[in-house]
Amino acid sequence: MSDLIRSTSTWWAQSSKHARRTAIGTVAIVLVLGLITWTVWVSPAGPVSSAVQTALGVTPPKAKQPTAAELSAKLDAAQQTIWKLEGKLDSSGAQAGSRAEEITRLKAQIASLQSDLGAATSGGKASAGGSGPAGSSGASGPSGSAAGTAAGASDSGAGSGGTGGTSGTGGTAGPSKDPVASEPITTPTKAQILGQQSRWYGLYTTQSPFNWAEYDRVSQEVGRATNMVGYFQGFDQDFNASAVQRSWANGRLPMMTWETVPAKTGNDQPYVEGYTNQDIVSGKFDDYLASYARALKANGMPVVIRLDHEMNGQWYNWSEGSKQQNAPGSYVAMWQHVHDVFQANGANDYVIWNWSPSRIDKLGNPKYQTLDYMRQYYPGADYVDWVGMSGYYRTATEQPTFQNTFGATLAQLRQVAPGKHVLLNEIGATETGGSVSDSQKSQWIDSLFDALADPANRDVIGFAYFSQVATTIVDGARTTNDWRLDSRADSLATFAEGIARTDTDYDLQEVKQ
Repeated sequence: MSDLIRSTSTWWAQSSKHARRTAIGTVAIVLVLGLITWTVWVSPAGPVSSAVQTALGVTPPKAKQPTAAELSAKLDAAQQTIWKLEGKLDSSGAQAGSRAEEITRLKAQIASLQSDLGAATSGGKASAGGSGPAGSSGASGPSGSAAGTAAGASDSGAGSGGTGGTSGTGGTAGPSKDPVASEPITTPTKAQILGQQSRWYGLYTTQSPFNWAEYDRVSQEVGRATNMVGYFQGFDQDFNASAVQRSWANGRLPMMTWETVPAKTGNDQPYVEGYTNQDIVSGKFDDYLASYARALKANGMPVVIRLDHEMNGQWYNWSEGSKQQNAPGSYVAMWQHVHDVFQANGANDYVIWNWSPSRIDKLGNPKYQTLDYMRQYYPGADYVDWVGMSGYYRTATEQPTFQNTFGATLAQLRQVAPGKHVLLNEIGATETGGSVSDSQKSQWIDSLFDALADPANRDVIGFAYFSQVATTIVDGARTTNDWRLDSRADSLATFAEGIARTDTDYDLQEVKQ
């Protein structure tokens, strides 16, 4: 017998006091094991089948089912998170990879919640998705793939009926709200937008329409609501339904400047390989365009597309010239091709196509200032709904007047596209570095509203003001300009007075202070 056996052969030979403790401990262990066994047997998730539980007379406890209200709250919270993440993804410093993964996860969560909510509501009538018109189902992320097509939206119209008549939209006074997934968004039709009688007043601010903080602040300072918001997208980005939904949730017409280059391309890159006009005409991007168009149609809300603006300059990739490797006539062919792909996919019922050259008298080369040169870029009346222009007041050496900034270009637009309404798509006045004196920015703004009150400019249906600080590179020169409406107290006050005038048809709501 080994030493181990010898040493343990008498382990039980203990005192009576120790024996009593051992007995009590043994009973406790047996009771705990019995409780664990019983819990496993009666648990719905345990290894014992329901048939065995039924045979033993055990009724498994029922899990508490969330109410429709609880599910809807979870759905709204998930959708709000997606919109916030999308706003971050659109910022220049975004860490796209991790946020994109989070958006994918949240989309899956929303799909599950929508299914649960449909089952929890009577007859499935309470829709969890559908920030689109007429209760369209589904939440769209950056890919713009809506879960369903808007109910009641026909091929001959856009949206769900809008605000009535031809008045289109009058905007909201703020503070801006985020869409709520369980509340459908009502929009005007494309026809109502084109027939709107009051003028359009929009802003470009940092991060809008993904973040309304600065937009709301400027609106509060001006004291007048807007009915339009401008933003930009590149040709490497899918249709962003949330940008359109967030705009319409606040009664604002979304105006997207769509550039046929990757989103991060600077305006000092006049040639981007693989993105020439001919690359688009050749059909290289047709799958992308068709997917984009289908997503836009599925979202069911109107949007202005300002495709490849300022084409009559020489700083962008889509202009015609040797450095862009674009032949004469290629811009019109490119525009018509994009339009035709949208038409084939039913998206043009929701798109207001906006052709928008740059201010002609600042183009340098006299060739670019001629009427014939402007005409060579016009896609034709059947391919354009609105014409427009970019026009900025940049230096104290200019006269701070509407006529000086816009007059020459407007004259050509009226000849090239007679009868078309004109939207001043992107305008502003700077005063950075003392280049504009204390009063000149205010004088320019005052002249803007005087001109809009002139019956001769009745075809000018509105403007979008670029209220940002921006650094641009044009023809190799880097310039930073402060275009903000509130960069100066006097220019802000002048603008507030101008937008409140009753003779300019800016029939917009006052902001409640």
